[in-house]
Amino acid sequence: MKRTVWLLVGIIVITNVLWLYLFRNAEQSAVTANSGASLYLLHGTGKAWDVTDYKIMIAADKILRGRASLNYKGDPEELSQSIFFGIKFYEVNSRGEKEVVYSSEFHSNNGEVSILDNVREIGSLTSPYSYGELEKDRSNYESTSLELTWQDKEGQRHTEIIELEIDQEIHITADE
Repeated sequence: MKRTVWLLVGIIVITNVLWLYLFRNAEQSAVTANSGASLYLLHGTGKAWDVTDYKIMIAADKILRGRASLNYKGDPEELSQSIFFGIKFYEVNSRGEKEVVYSSEFHSNNGEVSILDNVREIGSLTSPYSYGELEKDRSNYESTSLELTWQDKEGQRHTEIIELEIDQEIHITADE
């Protein structure tokens, strides 16, 4: 009986050591595979808005999205007295589903939202990799789209979806 218990304990220890080795090796290969950096600059044109210089920067352990400029094509007076403006950037993930990767909203209850002042540079989001991020490649970033929603001075809500395309891309690899 003691011999069987010791045999089972030995098997458990060996399998745990093996799993630990495989886990560390997989973690190290993921870091090594992504030890460089990539930068994608995107733009798009819609009916009412233009998007320029949307950036996706992928580093070894983080990803940055944002810092775009939005230009309204219509009369700026149409946006005065607005009380809402929202943006959502989407990418297609590795499973082929659209997911929101960056969003921002501007609200006002007792006044107006200065939309044109808030879209000169929309800000950015930097975060560690989320689930599935390492599975993305150029085609996922090229599928980026922007959904804009705003309310005009008559109180009518408008929504526009703009498909973005890659203008420029830069890849830097780290030699080890």
